[in-house]
Amino acid sequence: MLVQWRDDLSIGMLEIDVQHKLLFDKFNAFVNAYQSNQDTDEIMRMFWFLEAYAVTHFKEEEKLMQQVRYPDYEKHREKHLAFIDQINQLKERLKAEGLTQGVVNNMTTFITSWLIDHISTMDRAIGRFVNNSAVPPGI
Repeated sequence: MLVQWRDDLSIGMLEIDVQHKLLFDKFNAFVNAYQSNQDTDEIMRMFWFLEAYAVTHFKEEEKLMQQVRYPDYEKHREKHLAFIDQINQLKERLKAEGLTQGVVNNMTTFITSWLIDHISTMDRAIGRFVNNSAVPPGI
């Protein structure tokens, strides 16, 4: 299940939008590697890289929220932490069960729905706040 970037997912902040597009690209590379039966180690490396990139993106987004004094920073950060916790649970399943269709389906369903929902609601609210504020984003 690939996830396609749509223009309506743009939050109106170029740096964050570019990072979101890269998240989609990394996720799709992982799915494509699995679907084309690439080497298991390579597929796992792609997943670890996707996870690491998501964590890096979250840190950048949280830094931005702090710079602009975003009022829902704590709530937003909690969503990021919950995502990381869920990814850690999926990693444990991967270690225990291996790269099975069931695990990959759970991963792709969760990541796809979470990314689209989070970007279209939580992240879009950041964009609206910054674009309606006199506070420059500093990025």
